[in-house]
Amino acid sequence: MELRHLRYFVAVAEHGGISHAADRLHIAQPAVSRQIRDLEKELGFDLLLREGRRVVLTDAGRVFAERARVILQQTEEATEDARRVAKGEVGTVRVGLLESASWAGPVPRTLNLFKRRHENIRLDIRPMSSVDQIVALLAGELDAVFVYRQDSIVEDALETHILRNDDVVLAASTDLVFDREDPLTLEDIDGLPIVAFPREAAPAYHDRLFGALERIGFEARIVQEAMDETTMLSLVSAGVGCAFVNSAHMQRPPRQVQFRKVEGLHLPIELLFVTRQSPGSLTQLLVDVATEINTQRV
Repeated sequence: MELRHLRYFVAVAEHGGISHAADRLHIAQPAVSRQIRDLEKELGFDLLLREGRRVVLTDAGRVFAERARVILQQTEEATEDARRVAKGEVGTVRVGLLESASWAGPVPRTLNLFKRRHENIRLDIRPMSSVDQIVALLAGELDAVFVYRQDSIVEDALETHILRNDDVVLAASTDLVFDREDPLTLEDIDGLPIVAFPREAAPAYHDRLFGALERIGFEARIVQEAMDETTMLSLVSAGVGCAFVNSAHMQRPPRQVQFRKVEGLHLPIELLFVTRQSPGSLTQLLVDVATEINTQRV
């Protein structure tokens, strides 16, 4: 059974006969008759009673006509909804982001410009870690993500756009007084108690960070572990210890926390906008905005 069978039958039911339906459909009468016979044969019962040149609906035909009208109406609505989505007029884009990356810079600028340009498109924002975002993107649960570069990014399956390079800084309680305003030296930070995240939380980044610390001669004395930098900064604020964190946190410093650069400590952290290789039409609109924002930055 195809939609044309339903259209032809509904036309016959609404216009009181095959000839009138054929005129309204702008097709030959024998073609309408043939489609109705094919439909009845497939269903296994009569939809019409033929009385000379007249036809009337059977009881089954009346029920079938009512349901067929609903199906055709729903098909038209589905087609129109899909057309509007394809044209970028309505719909939803599921976006993952990191809270710390959304305070300033390209992420809020991209989202803000997108909403101003496409006010009828809903952004379903889902804060989560970079690792979880990549997993969700590959699983089709997100359409686009703002993440820091991860080893789990499958280059063949994903399209990446570099938005910003952050670095690592020392977060310390404001109660801790240093003798200099310039970047701190190894001597300034030697022996400080450190709050850190366990290696299993982000193995690749953990190894890069502690490798960079080792290269400047710093041996971390870890007094507390936390699974994310938000918790780490809370512990720093409470005076538990210091922490090496993403410089993006400097955009919104917590109370009682100061951020200081350390001589020789550099750990480029790429903030990326990532989608699948072939994004949907709505996601492509977000890609276009992110690319525009990134071009303005350059």
